[in-house]
Amino acid sequence: MSFVNICLSIPNLDTIIFYLIFVIAIPATLFSNSDFETLKYYLPILVMLAVILTEAGKPNLFINLYPQQINNFSSFLSCNIINGLALTGLLTQAILISLATENLTLGLVTGLITFTITFPLAQQILPAFINEFDQWIRNITYGRVNFPGNWHLYFAGLIFSIFLLCIEYLLIKSFTKYSINSSSSLNLI
Repeated sequence: MSFVNICLSIPNLDTIIFYLIFVIAIPATLFSNSDFETLKYYLPILVMLAVILTEAGKPNLFINLYPQQINNFSSFLSCNIINGLALTGLLTQAILISLATENLTLGLVTGLITFTITFPLAQQILPAFINEFDQWIRNITYGRVNFPGNWHLYFAGLIFSIFLLCIEYLLIKSFTKYSINSSSSLNLI
C-alpha cells in the first residue's frame, strides 16, 4: 500500500489538516511574532473559513469540520473548538477596544457587530449563498460545464466572506466615528 493510499484512508484527514494549518500553525506564528492585533481579528474569521470549506467540500471533503447538523462526536468537537476560538478573538477585540477608547458602549457595539457577522450571518446566510450560487451557475451553464473540485463554490464563499467582512468593517468604523463625535460633543457641554 502506497503512502498516498494510507494518507487518504485516514478518517477526517481534511479536518486534521485544517486544524494543523489554520488553528495551530497560523495562530502560533502570529502569537510568536507578538502580532496580537491580527490574531484577535483572525480568530472570528475561522468560522467563515470553516463554513466555506464544509459547504463547498460536500459531500466528500470537510464533512466533519463545521456542519450545520452535528451528527457525531468529531463534528461536535470541531464546531465547538472553532466557536470557542472565534469567541475568544471576539471578546478580546471588544474588551481591548473598550479599554483603549475608555468607551464601554463602543466595545459592546463592536462585539455585537462582530458576533452578528461571525455567527448568525456566517453560519446561516453563507451556506445558503453558496448553495444558491451553485444552483444559479448550474442553471446558467445548463449543467454542461464541469467544475472540478467545486472550485466555484470555494470562490463564491470567499467572495461573500470578504463582502461580510467589509460590511463588518464599515459598521464598526461608522459607529466608532459616531461614538467619538458624540462623546466629544458631550465634553463641550
